[in-house]
Amino acid sequence: MRKFLFIALVLLIGANIFLFKRLDSVKKERDRLDSNQAALLSDVEHYKTESGKNATSVLRLELTKNELEKKNKGLTKTVDDLNIKLKRIQAATTTATKTEIEIKTEVRDSIVYRNQLDTLSNFRWRDSWIDLMGTIDKGVLSAKIESADTLHHIIHKIPKKFLFFRFGVKAIKMEVVNSNPHNKITYTEYIELKK
Repeated sequence: MRKFLFIALVLLIGANIFLFKRLDSVKKERDRLDSNQAALLSDVEHYKTESGKNATSVLRLELTKNELEKKNKGLTKTVDDLNIKLKRIQAATTTATKTEIEIKTEVRDSIVYRNQLDTLSNFRWRDSWIDLMGTIDKGVLSAKIESADTLHHIIHKIPKKFLFFRFGVKAIKMEVVNSNPHNKITYTEYIELKK
C-alpha cells in the first residue's frame, strides 16, 4: 500500500510540474498574442527628433515561422532569394521610403533666340520608382522629383560547419535589400544590446 501511495504521489507531483510548465507556456503565448494585437492596432508614429530629423516609431510584431509565411509572402520571397533558411531568421524589418524634392533654378543656354514667341516647356519622366516632372518658363526650371524605395532587413544566424554537419551559431548577420535599382545602400549597421 505504501508503494502504491508513493507511486501515486510521484505521478501527482510529475503531473503538477507538467501542468505548471504548460500553464507558463500558455501565459507566454497569451502575452505574445496580446503584444501582437497591440502592435497591429497601433499606428505608425511619425515625428521629428530634437535635431529636426524625421523619425518613425512602430511596435514589434513577434511571429512564428508559419505566421510569417502566411502574413508576409514578399518578405518570405526575399529570404528565399538570399538563400537563407527561414528557420535561421532572428528578425526581419521592412522600411519604405519616399523622397520628394522641389527644384527651382535658373536655366542658362549658350544660344539666344530673338524675335520668337516665348513658350513654356513641360517635361515628365517616370518609372516604377522615380517620378520627375517640371516646367521651363523664361529661363527658370521648376521641377519636382519623387523617389520611392522599400528596404528589407533580414537578421539571421550563420551556423558553424564541420564536414556536412551544421551546429550552434557562428555569427549573426544582417542582409539589407532595396527594391529601387536607382538607389545604392551606402551604410547599414546592426547593433544588438546584451541583456
